[in-house]
Amino acid sequence: MKEDYRSCMAKNMGSGRLKGLSKEDRKIEFCSIAKQCSKNLSPEEAKKLCIEAAANPKPTRKRKSSFDLTTLASCATQKIDFASLTPENMVPTLTAALQSCSGTKVPSYKRFMNACMKEIGTGDFLTSQPDIKKCQVRWNEIRGT
Repeated sequence: MKEDYRSCMAKNMGSGRLKGLSKEDRKIEFCSIAKQCSKNLSPEEAKKLCIEAAANPKPTRKRKSSFDLTTLASCATQKIDFASLTPENMVPTLTAALQSCSGTKVPSYKRFMNACMKEIGTGDFLTSQPDIKKCQVRWNEIRGT
């Protein structure tokens, strides 16, 4: 099935069929060829479907937050022992509470360091030692050590 589709697309696209067309016409022509190859439609039917799809684009969807902030705050405050909260352990305690309530996991050390170095690193090996130290301090804060 995939090979049939690929060979059909290669045969129809290789003939220079899209050269000299406007961007919109290229989109419609490509769509038409793809529909012909995948659904075995006639060229007229495929082109009609593609023109209708281009005229009525799907509305873009807004990304929804995966959790409610009020619920998250309520859950986190239940997990924190405020009597033992100090400036030294505040960040790790809050991080752990929020992560356990939101279902997110603490990344591995390697993944965290890679992301941190991309964020703050200069990319120069000779000057990267201070950046590595900063990332290690952040890691220790998150892990609470």
